[in-house]
Amino acid sequence: MSSGRIEKKTVRPWNTPGLAYLGAFLGIALATAHHIHHVNIGDLSENNAVVHIFGELFAATSAGALLLGIVSEMRNRLVRRGD
Repeated sequence: MSSGRIEKKTVRPWNTPGLAYLGAFLGIALATAHHIHHVNIGDLSENNAVVHIFGELFAATSAGALLLGIVSEMRNRLVRRGD
């Protein structure tokens, strides 16, 4: 019967920079889908459209990269502490 612990040979650290890139790309995809939605329903402001689009794109990209990077680093530290 299993004790619920992961065997040491299968525990490898996650690639934090790689996951940060993945989070950035997911943020870009989410922001792009959000902007396409705005354009489809005609709710994009004409005055500051460029500022609106690039501001949200920057925020979503940064947030996605930070989120997955932090999660990966926390997981790696917990795994290292458990050794």
